[in-house]
Amino acid sequence: MGPIKVVIADDHALFREGLRRILSLEKDVLVVGEASRGDEVAKVVERTKPDVLLLDLKMPKGDVVQTLLEVNERNPSAKALILTAFSEDENILNAAKGGAKGYVMKGVSSSVLLQAIKTVNNGGLWIDKEMPAAEAFEEIAQAQLAKLASEPANEATKNLTRRELEILHLVAEGLTNEEIGKRIFISEKTVKTHLTNIFDKLKVNNRFKAALLIMNKAPEPPPQAASLKRKGRG
Repeated sequence: MGPIKVVIADDHALFREGLRRILSLEKDVLVVGEASRGDEVAKVVERTKPDVLLLDLKMPKGDVVQTLLEVNERNPSAKALILTAFSEDENILNAAKGGAKGYVMKGVSSSVLLQAIKTVNNGGLWIDKEMPAAEAFEEIAQAQLAKLASEPANEATKNLTRRELEILHLVAEGLTNEEIGKRIFISEKTVKTHLTNIFDKLKVNNRFKAALLIMNKAPEPPPQAASLKRKGRG
């Protein structure tokens, strides 16, 4: 296996430079890209295809949840690890809802950061149990993992993004494009674009055939739950 590919997203150039230098000392980590604004992150992730995204909790020109959703659309395999200087911030929980796999304080040691990167890259969660939001973050993140484990896992649907799977489930419920758009707060035109991509990936030519792949699939046992790593005493 090659090194863990990392993208650093933070609006402070000096902080990014420091992280890049620290990670460059690790033979099993490779920094493949950087972003300084929220609206740049998804593009950098799409271009560089990292394993782990180090994402500042508060980026200019970008909401953390929207950024995470855009990243998932463009590269679902990238695992987000939130960087924050604030231990008591509701945006940490919003990041969990957006699919983040953990968070670290910006004041941690380089060894702790490296351990966090490796943990989320291996499918686990990184949560500091001494942080105020630890319990709530874990609950939300585990719910997200359970949701992903329950999704259809055949070869065709495995290639769909989380948003595409969400739309396909709504199609299976019989919702129109307009109703789907209202349900998940996107335009009807965007729904149509997603459906075009879904049909292409599933190699079907209409919504009925696409919905059948969800409706007729026999349930499969969920994969083994991802390991949970926590930092702290005990």
